[in-house]
Amino acid sequence: MGCGYRERAGGDTSTIPKSERRSMPLLDGTVEALPARGLTRETADKFGYKVGTFNGHKAHIATYCDAAGRPVAQKIRWKEDGKKQFTWVGDPKAATLYGQNLWRDAGKMVVVTEGELDALAVSQVQNNKWPVVSIPNGAGGAAKDLAKQVAWLERFEKIVLCFDMDEPGRQAVEACTKLFTPGKVYDARLPLKDACDMVKAHRSAELVDALWGSKQMRPDGIKTVADLRAKALEPTKWGLPWPWRTLTERTYGIQRHYLYSWGAGVGSGKTTTQKQLMLTAMRPDLLEPHDGLVDHLGQPLVIPAPRKVGTILFEENPAKTLRSLAGMVIGKRLNKPDVQYTEAELNEAIDSLDGLFFPLDMFGAKDWDTVKANVLYLILAEGVLDIFIDPLTALVANAEDERRALDEIMAELSGIVEAHGATIHLVSHLTTPQGTAHEEGGRVLEKHFTGSRAIARWSHAMIGLERNKQDPDAPTVVRGLKDREFGEAVGPLLGLTFDRITGRMVECPIEDGNPFRDETQNSDLCPPSAPMRQIEGSV
Repeated sequence: MGCGYRERAGGDTSTIPKSERRSMPLLDGTVEALPARGLTRETADKFGYKVGTFNGHKAHIATYCDAAGRPVAQKIRWKEDGKKQFTWVGDPKAATLYGQNLWRDAGKMVVVTEGELDALAVSQVQNNKWPVVSIPNGAGGAAKDLAKQVAWLERFEKIVLCFDMDEPGRQAVEACTKLFTPGKVYDARLPLKDACDMVKAHRSAELVDALWGSKQMRPDGIKTVADLRAKALEPTKWGLPWPWRTLTERTYGIQRHYLYSWGAGVGSGKTTTQKQLMLTAMRPDLLEPHDGLVDHLGQPLVIPAPRKVGTILFEENPAKTLRSLAGMVIGKRLNKPDVQYTEAELNEAIDSLDGLFFPLDMFGAKDWDTVKANVLYLILAEGVLDIFIDPLTALVANAEDERRALDEIMAELSGIVEAHGATIHLVSHLTTPQGTAHEEGGRVLEKHFTGSRAIARWSHAMIGLERNKQDPDAPTVVRGLKDREFGEAVGPLLGLTFDRITGRMVECPIEDGNPFRDETQNSDLCPPSAPMRQIEGSV
């Protein structure tokens, strides 16, 4: 924070409960020069930075606005018994960055500071004409705060981070750099602790020079054996088990740092398959047994804890997705009006997904910059590392050059999973093959994916689903097309059949099987599926 203020140093914050602070009216005050900070009245007026009274004490008031420019929150600072205090009034969760409402939504350069007074200092030395904003919660929350505003910041050609020159500030620069397009972020190095100190010390010219001469942040790609030893000694681990044991065995599970691209014809079960993958991440306790799979020490495969899932489904609203997932939990097809269930069991199933399911309501919205900003927000702010995008091709529907746009999107998605250890599943439309149509069981090839070169180049794994929907006895064939990590999961991997009762896809032999399995039927090849069983000892 600027000018020696440290949020966590000296004194407690206000004891007023959050609920009461949010309902409190925003404070008023007067715009004044801040001579102790070297800041003019003109600068304070530009940002609406005021001096007023709070709980009987003289206080500084920094007003935050929402995306529409409406004041929604204030950070209040004051001294009490010689100790620096601060609190929030209003709803800070609805606020954008401090000062964001003052500037247009694009430009040559924007400066981001660690505190409100630093923002005023940077603005003042540039005659209050160049965009500058501040994060609201100090260095510790910098990445999370900037993740919410990635889309706005990315519209600028250059993003200069002017954070404090202490260890937390340096760490925040490293963390925030990963949020943005490589090469776009610059680090302003100062001879004093922060921008406010520079102005107080009458070193404004040096501050301007530091801003415009800031160092471009680039990844340090040169490593030594000493740098890599600890990582190299880590054992290769199983990924999250798939809903089907055979696929887990063939691929060693769903991997982190992985981009999965799926392609399928109409009626092949891709929507159901994707939802089962979502459910598996959130409710691994519902997995079928995976007995016999061991790690490098001969220990049995450990079922992981529940994982958060984010969905960006352009062709389905979030409420429908949630209802469908809840139906899979209780083993009933709730999209059918004649299926009987109780409200209590549905509520219980929905409750089990609360805090784990993060759908984005993107129906009809197909702007990649917005989608990317939301993906990064889910990862950095909510800790969501399993993300589903369907269909990928919706993101380039309005692009002048679809192939070039898709290549850029795939490159950025690949960078996101590598940088943040995420797993992203993409569903791609398929082009019409020359031979048998995909809907009639035609084989899915890499070249059938729309924009196939970009998808094949950047995906870690490519999977096709094949099924002749004209043949009532044909299963869905899961075909591996690319397996970058292990190179073994290619060709036909397993067969799946749709369970009419539970609404889930269950494993069956590739060469046979009724794709619409009814529990009233009996078959040695595709036995009726049972409800998902909880694995003993799973989380």
